[in-house]
Amino acid sequence: MVESSKNVSHNTGMGSTWNANSWHWEERNYSGFATTFLKDILCKVEVTVGDAVICIYEVKTLTGSANVTIRKGKQLFMFEFESELYFKAKHISDGVQECSGKIKLFEFNQEDDELNGEVTCEKPGTWCDNVRRAIRKEVMAALLVEIMKLPAAMKARDVDENKLKADK
Repeated sequence: MVESSKNVSHNTGMGSTWNANSWHWEERNYSGFATTFLKDILCKVEVTVGDAVICIYEVKTLTGSANVTIRKGKQLFMFEFESELYFKAKHISDGVQECSGKIKLFEFNQEDDELNGEVTCEKPGTWCDNVRRAIRKEVMAALLVEIMKLPAAMKARDVDENKLKADK
């Protein structure tokens, strides 16, 4: 695997007690934590674009894995997921025009600088087409910002667990 130092979080890691100086390969599974974390933050995404307020209201599916790897004293926070999200959009001024649909996010990981996906709306129309374009640009960017909070959350959890173990 080729690592991009731009987006992969490297930190000095603490391994298990058997792993002297954290030199040997050690991996901790954070898939459950990451799934819960991502579902929670993605459902809070709301973006106002032009005359529309677009919000994600459900994470229908989220599959993948996340882990913290320690090797030679360095911590790597890695994840790879794909997801299907449901959205609603409402016209700001008239409140009558509405649009809903789904966003299928193809595989995304800690090295991504943009999300790839497919947006489908339940009904056709010019306003819905504008919403679809807004989702592809602004909402996808907002989703990526939230997704990239995952390594920091994994680090905080990893540090807390190590601290608790050390205190015992």
